[in-house]
Amino acid sequence: MIPTPGVAHLANQFPVLAGIVVSASHNPYHDNGIKFFGPEGTKLPDAVESEIEKHIHGEPVAVRPSRGRAPAAKRASSPSLLVKKYSSFLQETFPQKLNLKNLKLAIDCANGATYKVAPRLFGALGAEIVAINVDPDGRNINRSCGSLHPDKLSKEVVKLKCDCGLAFDGDGDRVIFVDENGDVRDGDYILAMVSRYLKEKGKLKNNTLVTTVMANLGLFKAMEKYDISVLKTPVGDRYVYERMKSSGAVIGGEQSGHIIFRNFLPTGDGMLSALQVMSILKETGQSLSDLCGLMEKFPQILINTPVKKKVPLAELPRTSSLIKDIEDKLGSNGRVLVRYSGTENLLRVMVEGQDKQSIAEIAQEVSGTAQQEIERMK
Repeated sequence: MIPTPGVAHLANQFPVLAGIVVSASHNPYHDNGIKFFGPEGTKLPDAVESEIEKHIHGEPVAVRPSRGRAPAAKRASSPSLLVKKYSSFLQETFPQKLNLKNLKLAIDCANGATYKVAPRLFGALGAEIVAINVDPDGRNINRSCGSLHPDKLSKEVVKLKCDCGLAFDGDGDRVIFVDENGDVRDGDYILAMVSRYLKEKGKLKNNTLVTTVMANLGLFKAMEKYDISVLKTPVGDRYVYERMKSSGAVIGGEQSGHIIFRNFLPTGDGMLSALQVMSILKETGQSLSDLCGLMEKFPQILINTPVKKKVPLAELPRTSSLIKDIEDKLGSNGRVLVRYSGTENLLRVMVEGQDKQSIAEIAQEVSGTAQQEIERMK
């Protein structure tokens, strides 16, 4: 058992064809799937995944037969040594002049792949560790715990007077933080504080942050204040990485807690992200709440509406007209984002603005209008 980003790192350390992970990611165990990484530790392009899926579904695919016999398989190292190699890599990303002494950390491992390596890693750097949800049984992964359910961790942080809480998801590629007051700090807060810190140190390459269209409007406002350019991508950390690579950006990520520090890894890594944030805490001497104070979140409402089919939004004139009218009224103090789920027949309507009640009403109106328009189509 190893966190998903551990396989991404190791794939880049050995002469291998790919890295392959069986994982439910942040979902229940019965949603187990397969994640692939190329030899550079990056996720596969959409076109390559489509070719693989054609094989899986039995569609004819042009395959080049290999010539001669394939070399015999061999194990490069024992599983435990591979995990240690990954853990050592993480520890080496933490500044040598610093340590985590005098920090008390509460860690929620989601009964998943970080259940051993995370407490050991942060403990080895000197932190006092309180670990919860570290008893995986193969079925309890992500069950009311981890990054999607930080409430329990928040209570532990306040109860035990911890300096910070770290909530990983089941496969360890994302992290949600809880500050010393018990307030949940998601990826938007972390991207804001890290970007400002890197800019102050002269390390924010091209003065650019990359995030997705789902990022809170408060993040964009904060970065505008500090004169940091923000590039937006579709939802998905692979799209974030591709844009980071093309723009030269060194920091990017998602509200969900996928943060990519491109100088270290080409994919999101919850423990790596936590280490980088902890190094900022130690170097600045500030609390997490102080560091996150540069950003004020706008109220955000998200409604998921079941639909019978995914009709392109451009073919929904009433819905499109309604969205335009609302955006004109909201101006720069709000926005509407409407998209379909990539895996389910769901229409996602997200609205941000200054007043929570009004944006909730707007979200309901847009969602209802779209659902009616789709149902009336043949």
